[in-house]
Amino acid sequence: MNLETFSPKQLKFIVESTAKWNIAHGSVRTGKTVGSLWRFIQAANECPDSQIFMVGHSSETIYENAVKLLFESPQFSIFRPFCVWSPGNRVLKFKDKVIKILGAKDEGAVGSFQGKTMSLVYCDEMTLYPDSIISMIDSRLSQPWSMGFATMNPTYPDHQLKRWIDLAEEGDSNYYAMHFTLDDNPFVDENYKERLRVNS
Repeated sequence: MNLETFSPKQLKFIVESTAKWNIAHGSVRTGKTVGSLWRFIQAANECPDSQIFMVGHSSETIYENAVKLLFESPQFSIFRPFCVWSPGNRVLKFKDKVIKILGAKDEGAVGSFQGKTMSLVYCDEMTLYPDSIISMIDSRLSQPWSMGFATMNPTYPDHQLKRWIDLAEEGDSNYYAMHFTLDDNPFVDENYKERLRVNS
């Protein structure tokens, strides 16, 4: 692990995210995906089984937002030789683990989650999922070692996931949350950051 390719906030998340739910929240280009994804793959390496899932708004978005990073971003070079992507069946193989890809676009996708036991799950932009699927995923983390990792940008204060963040801040050991800002990502061009600030 080359520490110079990570921001201090990403490293802090990687070290401290050991709760049942581990949440990286903030706006775009803040570094939350890289930090949370690195920690998820680390957890997959230690997981005792292959009940491992990656979830996105659709199977296409989880591939574009997360799976591709494993093969393209320098932060994942330590894992890359052990990763094989099978596009036909939407499966990521990592060492001896099989990581299944699921979409959570609408209520109709809930059947994809029913009956599953999840040892690990990575949820990209989780606030885009219907509440029923969020609750379903949460209920699937039933093993003593089960863990969830999620990126999000809560859009309103009474969202279910905003409550999880609040619980983390209140000290509930089942939840860990870290807020990422543009200034936490030193690898983004300063002119780009300023343009986002002006237009936000």
